[in-house]
Amino acid sequence: MFEELEEDKELKESHKKRIWMGACIVAALVVVGAIVYVMSGSRAKTPVRVQPPAPAGQTVAADALRDLKLIRAVMGKDPSGLRVLWSVQLRNRSAVYTYSDIQYEASYMNVQGKLLSVVRDTIKDSIGPGEQKTIPPFVDGVYDARASTFQFVIKGATGTVAQ
Repeated sequence: MFEELEEDKELKESHKKRIWMGACIVAALVVVGAIVYVMSGSRAKTPVRVQPPAPAGQTVAADALRDLKLIRAVMGKDPSGLRVLWSVQLRNRSAVYTYSDIQYEASYMNVQGKLLSVVRDTIKDSIGPGEQKTIPPFVDGVYDARASTFQFVIKGATGTVAQ
């Protein structure tokens, strides 16, 4: 009878030790997590490159790839269903340059991602500083029924200082 009480005491003490050890482990994990959080927040962020403003009388060189942003490019078919018809929307982020003769590259891939064809051409339109423009739909070659995906990329343009 006394032996049973001693076993109960030992079980209770063993249970208390396990609870204490579990609490210590949880506390240690919380401390380690807090340290990692504080250290990651104090790390220096990658500095953002800011281009200094051009001195009076000078302008920053035209950079169509930096200034022209492709907002949207939608590929479709012309009414006959034989030719590719593009609808493109661009934004000119430059405050100085008007861009014209916008060069682009359209790539067409099949379901497996294999490149079927690449078309490079020029959009004969212009976009002024700060302007967002939808280019009138234009034809870009023969439609290939095997093409399932496409990629439209701006490759360059002629920049002139806006008057």
